Amino acid sequence: MKDQKSILFFLLKFIGLYIVLNTVYALWISSYNPAPDPMTKIVTFQVVSIISLMEDGVEEEEALNSPNVSMRRNGKTIVSVYEGCNGLNVMFVFLSFIVAYTGTLRKTILFCGAGLVLIYLSNLLRVGLLYFIAEYYPNNLYFFHKYLFTGLLYALIFLLWYFWVRKIWPEKT
Repeated sequence: MKDQKSILFFLLKFIGLYIVLNTVYALWISSYNPAPDPMTKIVTFQVVSIISLMEDGVEEEEALNSPNVSMRRNGKTIVSVYEGCNGLNVMFVFLSFIVAYTGTLRKTILFCGAGLVLIYLSNLLRVGLLYFIAEYYPNNLYFFHKYLFTGLLYALIFLLWYFWVRKIWPEKT
């Protein structure tokens, strides 16, 4: 019975925090409607800055009355970045699990910080690679965007969770 209570409490914390974070996020996103939110702009700007090191004529452009930011090359839109591409939602999934499966405060904060940085950098790589796929292999964009890169990003989350549960958390006592 105690194990069931622990599992139920974990699930309530995980789902509860995820719902709270997503609700606050939805309110935050809608406050910018119809313009893109600042996080989507930052991610797009950073990806364009990195791509500009390899490609000439790459720039970002906010769409008028639209929540996306376009990545353009020589005046042609290559790919549009929407709020779902900014990585915040997967960060919420990661955080919700780590907080629900709490370790010591210090380890939880350090691991959350490190995990968020890793997820953020992985998301920048994902968006950057999607730009190149859209530019050079446009017929493959849907598969890479919808399945492969999304799956890889969530695999990273699962790997971080595994590392937390098996390597970090057991040492909390």
